[in-house]
Amino acid sequence: MLRKLMLVLGGTMLALTIALPASASHATPAKPPHPNAPTPHSLCLKAIAQANKTFNAQQRAATKALHVTQRAERKALRDAQKAARKALHDQQKADLAAFKLAHPNATDAELAAFRAPQKAATKALHTAQKAARKALRDAQKAARKALHDQQKAARATFHAQQEAARKACPPKP
Repeated sequence: MLRKLMLVLGGTMLALTIALPASASHATPAKPPHPNAPTPHSLCLKAIAQANKTFNAQQRAATKALHVTQRAERKALRDAQKAARKALHDQQKADLAAFKLAHPNATDAELAAFRAPQKAATKALHTAQKAARKALRDAQKAARKALHDQQKAARATFHAQQEAARKACPPKP
């Protein structure tokens, strides 16, 4: 009787070891890839296109940043020059008022002698400001050219890298 019981238990165990893994795998089988799923080739091309967009955005941002800083520099120079002109004008106006108090009946020669240094100071300020504007304009032109040349070189290098990446993409299926 013990033999029969052991034989039945052994058979049951054997049947369960075979049946349990088979019954446990009744989950849905792995689906084949969707026919419209992106291929490795299309994923590679999308990555290249995204890199192009990013690169172009960086180039535009650098150009815009340069233009913004140059506009701020021009405005700062204009404001400083305007303040200097106003200060000179106010000083000369005060000097003229003091001169008229000191010389109520000034002759033409005295007025000419008074106005000559004032005219010279105004001309000197104008010349200095003109030179400063030209120096700023030349510096900004050089900065724009340097940025353009740097971006041109970066663009050539980037496009060469992109072409190599495009060739390295897996072939179309």
